[in-house]
Amino acid sequence: MPKLNTVLITGSSEGIGRSFAEIYAKNGHDLVLVARNKAKLEEFAQELKAKYGVNVEVFAADLIPVDAAQKLFTAIALKEIQIDILVNNAGMMQVEKLSLSDPQQLNNLLQLNIQSLVNMTQQFVKPMLARGQGKIVNVGSIASFMPTPNFAAYGASKAFVLSFSEGIAEEFRGTGVTVTCVCPGMTETKMLSHADGFEKFIPKFLKADPMELAAQAYKASMKGDVVFLDKIANKLLVQWATHYPRWMVRGVNGLFARFK
Repeated sequence: MPKLNTVLITGSSEGIGRSFAEIYAKNGHDLVLVARNKAKLEEFAQELKAKYGVNVEVFAADLIPVDAAQKLFTAIALKEIQIDILVNNAGMMQVEKLSLSDPQQLNNLLQLNIQSLVNMTQQFVKPMLARGQGKIVNVGSIASFMPTPNFAAYGASKAFVLSFSEGIAEEFRGTGVTVTCVCPGMTETKMLSHADGFEKFIPKFLKADPMELAAQAYKASMKGDVVFLDKIANKLLVQWATHYPRWMVRGVNGLFARFK
């Protein structure tokens, strides 16, 4: 079977997406990097080419518009680039009470975290299914498993990502295309540092290094694991959230949110 070579990574100019790009390049994969900031992407692409000797293509794109995934797919197809692995990493976080949220920002979050991810998957999985091989890697969150007061829409969007990923993983079973939902806990990225002071209340042992996370997630996806959780503490937290009564989990999370 031919090697799964070229990887498309959304939101790849910083944070977990940037770490994913580094890890895939380190393992010899050619890359297609997608984010809004073209200058930052091109600078990063040059670094990766020089360091790892891989091919790196850059596409500057805002994935929030409804037709963004189709336009990106067409642009990549015109350059005759075959995408073997799709990493849906682009996402937004909004930490504030729903009643105080900016409506446009809230809609953008839902569009990017949910609709864009679905559209990207639908566009790029079709050729994979036709070839009989490929991988979809969707970035969820530990928030996929529990309610998140004060950033309820974000947590709900990540719950969707988990459910969607598990659903299509079964849908694609036996086709040669695997789906992995990577569910990080709190990771030391720009997104977390901009989370309205929320990061100050997170113990150090719960925070993950994005490079370590990406390296572990890479191995899990190459094995075909459907759900990946990093850190023992996060796995225990998810066990608690999924095995205790929902009213208890909801109440504890609400108490924490009120304390914050």
